[in-house]
Amino acid sequence: MEFEHRNSRTVDIVKDVIFFFLTTAFAFAYFMLVLLIISFITSSYIHFTIEGIFIVAAAATVGVDIYYVVKKVKKYRKN
Repeated sequence: MEFEHRNSRTVDIVKDVIFFFLTTAFAFAYFMLVLLIISFITSSYIHFTIEGIFIVAAAATVGVDIYYVVKKVKKYRKN
């Protein structure tokens, strides 16, 4: 019984790690796309540089990653 529980927990952890990387890639792509669209729409009002867009997208992605990790840590501490 304990081996089955340990094995399923290992599979859950591996899936969570894979989804972490997928979530990170999706969040970065989403933030980049949104910021580029905002940059194109407001090009005559506000000027964004591509470096600034990368920095803001990376910072927002780190925020999403921290939220994801905290949520998963709470989940595993509860079990």
